[in-house]
Amino acid sequence: MNSKPTTDRSITFAVTASLWLLLILLQTLVTPLVSQGIDSVFTRPSLYYSTWLTDLYLILLFYLNYYSFAPQLMRRRLFRAYIWLLAVAALIGLLIPILCYSLWDLEMPGFAPNTLPLSSLGVIGSVAAIMIGLATRGLLEWDALGVENRTLRQELESQKQEIESLRQELSERKQGESTPDTTPLSIPQETQPEQTHDDQV
Repeated sequence: MNSKPTTDRSITFAVTASLWLLLILLQTLVTPLVSQGIDSVFTRPSLYYSTWLTDLYLILLFYLNYYSFAPQLMRRRLFRAYIWLLAVAALIGLLIPILCYSLWDLEMPGFAPNTLPLSSLGVIGSVAAIMIGLATRGLLEWDALGVENRTLRQELESQKQEIESLRQELSERKQGESTPDTTPLSIPQETQPEQTHDDQV
């Protein structure tokens, strides 16, 4: 019984993982084509390490928001906390390239050598990941709510029919109990005592 949901999750995970990998590859391959003077990943792969770490952070943020943050905070109507979450996530996305440069001297494409990479990739990516996850989760929750409402309506109609059937059965029983019995009752006749001979005289 549980094999089908498990298979569906595995297929969904495989599809989404393939999409993320495709997006990262496209970003890596298109970056040197869009901007002139940037080394490609084949000639200088270390230039893209910071970008890949930021991408991994965005993927992790998407799934955390999709499975935990969005459903929990939205159901509890903690909108202010969700806005703070968005701000903190964007700040972390901004700090990842800076930390990579400060700790391991990892540069980013599009920045001059030996300069601090103040990239908006993590900021914009964090906002996009959270908004896309929220929208997707909202659509699924809306669909699940519609299915639940239809199920409740069907159960309510079934209960109404059952109550109506019980009322009809109870009414028939009451009518049967209140109907008078028309069968004539046999009244026993009183037997008179026989007169004796002395009484006749």
